[in-house]
Amino acid sequence: MSGFRCLALETGVRPSSVAASNGDRHFETSVPVGASIAAVLYETIDEVLDQVGLSLEELDCIAFGRGPGAFTGLRVAAAAAQGLATGLGIRLCAVSSLAALAQDACDRAPAGTWIAPALPAGRDQLYLGWYRIGESGLVSAEADDRLAPAAQSRLPGSGRFIAAGRVWSENEALHASNASRIQQLEGRALPRAGAVLRLAQRDYAEGRITAPEQAQPLYLRRAV
Repeated sequence: MSGFRCLALETGVRPSSVAASNGDRHFETSVPVGASIAAVLYETIDEVLDQVGLSLEELDCIAFGRGPGAFTGLRVAAAAAQGLATGLGIRLCAVSSLAALAQDACDRAPAGTWIAPALPAGRDQLYLGWYRIGESGLVSAEADDRLAPAAQSRLPGSGRFIAAGRVWSENEALHASNASRIQQLEGRALPRAGAVLRLAQRDYAEGRITAPEQAQPLYLRRAV
């Protein structure tokens, strides 16, 4: 991550995580399950910045996982990112949490591989994405992230894909409706701040950044 100085937050899932990069130095840590992310977020930010030798004032941007995910957790990251960026006078990168999950699952997969990240949404529903690995090793969305009933969660196309997220093994309806197409199950993959950081570097380089007041979490459930 040469030359890129960024702080990344992902609090829409448990465990929440925080990461930072300072050129070739990068560091990520998770918040222990059971700890209140709102209570420990800022001390965790201080920890990761210290590990890479950065101060808040030296950041190029702040990235956060915008969801979909847990309502309260998403608000924590968005509010913290907005507040810090406003005070520092810098821009934000709002990264899909499903994209971060897909990125976390694909480190050893070749370019062109399809990935279907999934997160539980409650009420027998799922958050689903459809991504593909590019030549750079980073994932790009091939369809909009969506909220769908688990029993009606067939993926686009007919090719095989990596199933990312533990819900693929926990939800029988989801697995059964796509079983013949799953080439690999990455059940331990999570939306992690480190993946948010990698995707944010691309977004920042391509100018896909936003003013703090315009950055909002993605609440797919509102569309139902």
